[in-house]
Amino acid sequence: MTSPAKQVDIVVLDDDVDLLSSVAELLSDCGYRVKAFADADSAIEFAMGQSFALGLFDYRLGSLKNGLDVVEKMQALGCKSTYVMITADVEQATQMRAVHLKLYEFMRKPVNPEKLLDTVRRALDHAHKEAA
Repeated sequence: MTSPAKQVDIVVLDDDVDLLSSVAELLSDCGYRVKAFADADSAIEFAMGQSFALGLFDYRLGSLKNGLDVVEKMQALGCKSTYVMITADVEQATQMRAVHLKLYEFMRKPVNPEKLLDTVRRALDHAHKEAA
């Protein structure tokens, strides 16, 4: 028996609405099924009822939660997704936490669109191999 097809390929989370829109549009234009969120709680609520292959999250979300908190919560909820974090934060403790949570990649801002698309392709390939 095969698993049901994912209705969303990528969940994008960023509190910067302009950046969120441009990333979501770029990914959609490349044929990905994207769901975008500007706040952590909405993304977590979505994850409780949906499956998705890749979470592309900003680290600083302007709330009490950061991107790693969201990944940790989603993993606790049983989400088997692959995660990529995008941030200007370079603190070693943040990077170590990302490694502990088994993030696929930790990208530094500003991110070049071609590099972002390459990372998304590789992360989705990884997610599909993990799901097989």
